[in-house]
Amino acid sequence: MIILIISLVAWWYFSTLCHEIGHFVCAKLVGMSPYRMIVGGGYKIFRKQLFNTQVELRILPGKGLTYAHYPNMDWSKFGSLRLKLTVYFMGGILANFVLLVVATCLFVYGNFLGFQYFSFIEVLMIGSSLVPMDGRVYGMNLPNDGKQIFQILTRSSRQHFKSIFTEYQNKVTRYAEAHSVPRPLFNNDIRCLQIFSNSETELVNRNFDKAFVLLSQLVNAENISGPEKAYILDTLSSIVINHGQKQYLAQADGWSQEALKFAPHSKTLQGTRGVILVEQGKYDEGKQMLLMLTEPGNDAIDVAISSYYLAKIDHYEGNSEQALGWLKRAREAGKQVPGLSEMFSSLD
Repeated sequence: MIILIISLVAWWYFSTLCHEIGHFVCAKLVGMSPYRMIVGGGYKIFRKQLFNTQVELRILPGKGLTYAHYPNMDWSKFGSLRLKLTVYFMGGILANFVLLVVATCLFVYGNFLGFQYFSFIEVLMIGSSLVPMDGRVYGMNLPNDGKQIFQILTRSSRQHFKSIFTEYQNKVTRYAEAHSVPRPLFNNDIRCLQIFSNSETELVNRNFDKAFVLLSQLVNAENISGPEKAYILDTLSSIVINHGQKQYLAQADGWSQEALKFAPHSKTLQGTRGVILVEQGKYDEGKQMLLMLTEPGNDAIDVAISSYYLAKIDHYEGNSEQALGWLKRAREAGKQVPGLSEMFSSLD
């Protein structure tokens, strides 16, 4: 019985891994750019960059996500894009179907009795993926593959793009005045949305010069709002912060100042400006801006990054005890921001 239970858990984990690999392979086949794959839940046991994709394995089976940027194609041809996205979301289900066929054949023709249970797991995996519904994964309520496919096939292009860019729209809202009414990202202009999506792909693939060209096109585009310009300029400045590309530091100095003109009230932009000043060695000016963002009531990401750079200032100035205190605070706040805490290891 113990062996059977261990085998079922191991197969369930293997099935989840194959499901996500199915998404990865299908994404590659249709020209998409997978950039993150998470398999399992609970404690993280493995994390590495493979094939330009951050692969993360956790100890428990049953959960998984694969993120991929859209293919580089003309989005006005929504029928073709719809087909590619359907193939991408079907990838996990197809992988489970292959496992179902293998497990069933081994049970029927090889007389391996345990594979009848493995077949049952695959039926459950396929059913839970195909039936359209929402599920809670890694603290987020997300539609499953079946619901994604249903929405792709039934929505118009405008409805589809409005839904997928809601996350970025919420990010842009952080740069707007308080109580501002959210508006669709780039007013749902297909050309601007495509340029923005392509720039995200280039950033993930570390093609920073190409990303710079695309984001510069957006900044100079007509009919984009002040908060959107502030967000784009902040994204450009963050190439130095998030990716360590110090060759853009002089340009980031200008980008961060210009961004504040569009949203001088934004604490996020103040934090970015403070960080750029620190990277330029202007510790006193940077410290004044960053200290304000560590006070209670600020967003976790602003507290985390500001505390981290305050730790760097004290580290550079030889104040080791104070640096460790700021670093501890950065880590505590960073736990609330997925993917952020890893950057804090550089001062250990």
